[in-house]
Amino acid sequence: MRVLKIAGWALSPFMAFLSQDVIAAQSAYTWGKPGVSRTDYDADAIACSLPTALRDVKRDREAKVYVQGFEALERENNMPPMARPADEEGIAAQANRNVLLKRIYDPRRQVNSLQNKLQKEVETCLIGRGYSIFPLSKDQSRNLKKFVPGSEERRDFLYRLSTNAGTVASSSLNKNSH
Repeated sequence: MRVLKIAGWALSPFMAFLSQDVIAAQSAYTWGKPGVSRTDYDADAIACSLPTALRDVKRDREAKVYVQGFEALERENNMPPMARPADEEGIAAQANRNVLLKRIYDPRRQVNSLQNKLQKEVETCLIGRGYSIFPLSKDQSRNLKKFVPGSEERRDFLYRLSTNAGTVASSSLNKNSH
């Protein structure tokens, strides 16, 4: 049963794992490979997304920097009251220090960087299996929003789009160079 749940989630890598530069350029994309069978489509989705989804990232530089920053900010925020200066100047200095620490460690940047790294792993796998990324038209995007994420109807809709040779070829972005 767990594999089925993962498989259902894994079918979404075609929408979920996109580089930030691709997402910024247009709102909705998917991946396609004309002529791929539904069995192979599902298997490729799982094969490309599952290793990344299950990967332990604690050794990645971004995760280490994030944890280091979190721990520094946590220590700073949990200093005993007596160790903090009580006057206004001391409180302002403490606030400035907190802001500087957040800027130094920039947790959002670390999370975004790690997410982009993981997304690129999935993209590389999909491209290696012959898939191309392409934008959805406004009508396709509107229709996609009608389906519940993870639903069989949504997966069917994306599969039909991804196997349409005309749709994929005419709007492909990567041409195996992404």
